[in-house]
Amino acid sequence: MLLIITRETPNHSNKLRELYKALAAREIPYIVSRKCDPTVIKRRDICGLIIPGARFRVKPYEIQPELDLEMYYLYHFPNTPVLGICHGCQLLMVYYGGTLQTYNSLWTGSQEVELDLSRDNIFKGQEGSEKLHFYFHELPVAPPHGGVREIAWIKKFRDGRRHQACAFEFVKDRVYGLMFHPELGHESLGILYNFYDMAASSSSSSSS
Repeated sequence: MLLIITRETPNHSNKLRELYKALAAREIPYIVSRKCDPTVIKRRDICGLIIPGARFRVKPYEIQPELDLEMYYLYHFPNTPVLGICHGCQLLMVYYGGTLQTYNSLWTGSQEVELDLSRDNIFKGQEGSEKLHFYFHELPVAPPHGGVREIAWIKKFRDGRRHQACAFEFVKDRVYGLMFHPELGHESLGILYNFYDMAASSSSSSSS
């Protein structure tokens, strides 16, 4: 069972409708929690957490009560696989000691991305280069001390020349953040499904 952590209802920014549809298409079980619910943290069938897109923006170095929900479940499921998508990736970067680079204009649309196929838990079966969908103002920046691994790069970002990291492995084989939306493309759905397969397998191994 996946736990989707969000205060929001589906809208154009968070892509929740597309996420729910993608999970339902493969009959992947999930629940949605919009509050800090003690009954949820007592469940033993939660194998993975998804922190999806959201309309509000993460602000490094500021206390944001809006993020209490995500922090609550990260605290109570400390060893559970986590996938952060867009807003979720930004939050995880700040959580793991990185920061965010803010841009005045929205970066949106389909962009060419290079994937690190050595991370075959999350990118198994994907192509080395794929067009993926983006929708963000802030881009995560990994901390200089290391520990956060860059695993995908926008091939031509902003100035049209430089590579820019857009996906991260925060904890090896367990915690991932994606600035693109895998739920929006037929080819990229495999990334979302890989996360569930990995989480379900990890849960089965730990309970056996």
